[in-house]
Amino acid sequence: MNVRLMCMVTLALCAVGMAPAAEDADKAPATGVSAPPPAAGEDKMNIDLVRPLDGKGGYVRLEGRDLFLTSDVNAKAQQAGFWFDVEPDPAAPALVDKSLSGAWDIAVAGDYAFLCDYTKALFVFDLRNRQWRQAAKLDMPSMTENIVIRGKLAYIANHTAGLTIVDITDPEKPAIVGKINPRIDCDGLALSKDCVVLYGHHESRLIMVDVNDPAAPKQVGLYQHDKGSFNQGEVAVVGDFAYCTSVNGLVIVNITDPANPKLVKTVEVKGVNDVQVAEGYAFVAAGANGIRVLDVTDPANPVEVGRYADRGPLAASEVAVRRVADARGNAAPSGYYLYVANRRGPAVVMLFRPPDRKRVGP
Repeated sequence: MNVRLMCMVTLALCAVGMAPAAEDADKAPATGVSAPPPAAGEDKMNIDLVRPLDGKGGYVRLEGRDLFLTSDVNAKAQQAGFWFDVEPDPAAPALVDKSLSGAWDIAVAGDYAFLCDYTKALFVFDLRNRQWRQAAKLDMPSMTENIVIRGKLAYIANHTAGLTIVDITDPEKPAIVGKINPRIDCDGLALSKDCVVLYGHHESRLIMVDVNDPAAPKQVGLYQHDKGSFNQGEVAVVGDFAYCTSVNGLVIVNITDPANPKLVKTVEVKGVNDVQVAEGYAFVAAGANGIRVLDVTDPANPVEVGRYADRGPLAASEVAVRRVADARGNAAPSGYYLYVANRRGPAVVMLFRPPDRKRVGP
């Protein structure tokens, strides 16, 4: 392992303590312990490196207790994916399997995982007995890129075919129930109430699709950003706002009225690849610029409250987030574990300790 990374990990472990026991998995991490001084080339604020994971990959997805780390599909040199369990100890996920298929995205419903691997098929895997067994394959109209599941329906970003909606009532017999093709390079999607927000990379466009009737989805709105600025990244939706990756940083769009989405803010972040939003924080994977955390309580005025960068061993391609509950029962979390896919080496676990938010009003 890279000697420099090992030194960083050793310092970080001194700050957060050894991994907690299984029964303390959701308790607050140690507080009142000074963070280690930055290592050479390290730039950090409110984020500490906890440990590397025993696996590499460019894509990461956290689904309940299951953490998946996967790589691009490469027929000539297939890189296996990794499956971890974060339940016993979120600071030190336990390896379950290291023979997963290559994939761009994975979602879980019950005992089944649904995998998008940029081929013209949706794959279903049975996770029972903590094993990875293929259970079904469904032909799709174009390459599968991104998937979100709500109830018994899976919504899939289908490259040149737009949105495909799949009934997964019987996971081993999935069936297409609806689709719509708005003629975009559909790289990602997110759900907002009864709408699906499609992210069009090549066109730098968001398409709003009403899915009240899954068998007959219909386009109801469009947001056009600067052409050539979206970057084959991701879109996340929380409340009335969509957060999109772009070559210029993080683009925030108000989608309160799906028929008339409006730009709220573009936050300059170099190298942004992925964004996850939780509890008023936007967690951004920014390549060689590492991880950035923005307080987006006011989406029109984001404030950077966390960062971690090391231009040597870290190139953050995606991030997954798990809340650390406060052991004393306080409403505010005492931290967030960040699981970061790394293009330059092993994936890593980080810990973001949010600063106190200023009270607004009386």
